[in-house]
Amino acid sequence: MRRLLPLFLLALVLRADIPDADQRSGPARDQNTPRTFTVVTNAADWKEKSDILRLQVLVSCGLYPEPDRTPLKPQVFDRIERDGYSVEKVQLQPFPGLYLAGNLYRPLGQGKGPFPGVLNPHGHSEAGRLTDTTNCSTVARCIQLARMGMVAFSYDMLGYGDSTQFSPRNADGSLVRPKSYDNHAALFRDPTNQLWNLSLMGVQLWNSIRAVDFLQSLPDVAPAKIGCTGESGGATQTFLLGAADPRVQVLAPVAMVSHTMQGGCWCENAPGLRVDFSNLEIAALSAPRPQLLVGATGDWTKTTLENEGPAVAGIYRMLGAEDKFRAVRFDYGHNYNQTSREAVYAWLARWLQGRPDADKISEQPYQKEPDAVLRVFPDGKFPADALTETDFTGAWINARKAKLLAFEPKDTNALAPLRQLTVELWQDLLQLDRAVWKPGGVVSEWAVGRPGRGDRLEKQLMMGGDDEHPPKLLVIIAHPDGKAAVGPGGARGRLAAQLLAKGHAVLGLDLFQTGPTRDAAIVRRSPFTNYFATYNRTPIQQRAQDLVTAYNYAKHVLKVRTVAMVADGEAGLWALLTSIQPDALVADANAFDSANDAAWLDPERFFPGAHVLGGPETLLAVAAPRPLWVHHTGTAFDTRWVREAYAVAGHPEKLQLQAEVATDKAILAWLDALVTP
Repeated sequence: MRRLLPLFLLALVLRADIPDADQRSGPARDQNTPRTFTVVTNAADWKEKSDILRLQVLVSCGLYPEPDRTPLKPQVFDRIERDGYSVEKVQLQPFPGLYLAGNLYRPLGQGKGPFPGVLNPHGHSEAGRLTDTTNCSTVARCIQLARMGMVAFSYDMLGYGDSTQFSPRNADGSLVRPKSYDNHAALFRDPTNQLWNLSLMGVQLWNSIRAVDFLQSLPDVAPAKIGCTGESGGATQTFLLGAADPRVQVLAPVAMVSHTMQGGCWCENAPGLRVDFSNLEIAALSAPRPQLLVGATGDWTKTTLENEGPAVAGIYRMLGAEDKFRAVRFDYGHNYNQTSREAVYAWLARWLQGRPDADKISEQPYQKEPDAVLRVFPDGKFPADALTETDFTGAWINARKAKLLAFEPKDTNALAPLRQLTVELWQDLLQLDRAVWKPGGVVSEWAVGRPGRGDRLEKQLMMGGDDEHPPKLLVIIAHPDGKAAVGPGGARGRLAAQLLAKGHAVLGLDLFQTGPTRDAAIVRRSPFTNYFATYNRTPIQQRAQDLVTAYNYAKHVLKVRTVAMVADGEAGLWALLTSIQPDALVADANAFDSANDAAWLDPERFFPGAHVLGGPETLLAVAAPRPLWVHHTGTAFDTRWVREAYAVAGHPEKLQLQAEVATDKAILAWLDALVTP
């Protein structure tokens, strides 16, 4: 006798971890939402978490897989010698046709070295690297560091100083936007760039990584003794660089690391960066390398000694490096003034030069050179090969395409590298919860959810078979109508009934904002406003997570041998983006054109890095050799990689592709064959 069993009779796992209602549709988080440092109890857990976050930094900034380190073509010129130091102009090409300008300050009268090298990214002061005020002076710290026996390199943020090649100019050569910040913040704002994870933050981080390359290439710099210090937005670059590049051995981010404000500019808010993390965790990624946090009572770092400092210090203590971390706070507004600089000098001297520990090293009097003497392109005229923003964007995207195309599954040796890269990108770009694959990662009460994540997936579970013949196949039916689709009169009610009659199980779920919970105001809000995608999952990311959660619930809680998925209409794309997971998949491609930027920019489909992931086609290739049927592909769906992958895997028969919509009869027969002896 066949019957329908409610879930509580089949797998009773009563947990209080699932809220009464899904909590994920609340107010969006932003850069000012207070954050709590992630609780980590042992070094092994931190290692796992830090590996995830370090990869997240690189992926969100568009630097994974890493771009080619093309020749920097450095030019160092116009040397001026002063009391105890020299200063020169520098121009580099971190990417062909992209010019980075700065000044190099070197010790004089202290031998030939090699000396420690210190990067000095600047904040959003109008004068950038040439800032020299009571509140902040990049010039003062570079001169002082050189006099102390270090090579100091200060370089521009994009849109500032000499790095304005992307900024529009008037006929007389003057900038259309006279203010540096306006030039800076206007860059890479086309939403299409986010499909490639191309952002102001990412390009600047690449500039900083290449600046390390430059310092290490100098004969008078000790390659193993590289430090970095900057203020505000330059502090963001400092701790990001520490997270991304282990060559930076000593760090001192000033007036930025906070549990509240995370950064107020696009150069600090790469989409996808802080969905689950904050600057606290990013700063802690540098542990156990020496790091000094400098806070101020008059800005968002005012609780450095009570909150941020102790949080980061806990990681250093756990790693046995408590002496390599210090937090200080001074009674000023947002700054990098002489008091703050003197604390940093002592820290850098201790860890880069082996000097005795001290609270400060006094800054010597100095004289800044005129701006015209320090400028690299004072007339705003750049080399002939300098790219426009449009040309750079095209060249960067083409380079990313070439990097990814190198993973095409042409032979058996290519499958493993493709799978590794794609799974890493898949987890990061779709912001998937790694805990879902661990024991206890999915729990069930009357609904399905993940402990502490605020999700609640209402479900309809129906079991065919009988006590002597439990189901060997469970079919998750994903549909925009949610679980109602599998019930009587539902869009998939007939198919569900036929599956039950065959002795299989059927699971329908109200995925994020589907079925009766759908609220257009939530799912249609712009992902490009107020750094939304930097701090929040988009609807398609939430729905992809829900399908991964559903699979793990069926597989590891219900313990069904084979878990297949059937997805229709718009839900077909959600399933295609999770095709790595199910044991078998029948997905309606809905004639989706993944090369169409406008299709991805729809608020319900958008997620940062969609093109980096390769769209659903790459994921389908990685699914090989699982049984896979993609129908309604239309004419634009690119099936080349998936066909190659299944052929290389030796199971082309397990792949079925068709341009038309599949019939229920054919789908039922295909699913039934999965468990036919």
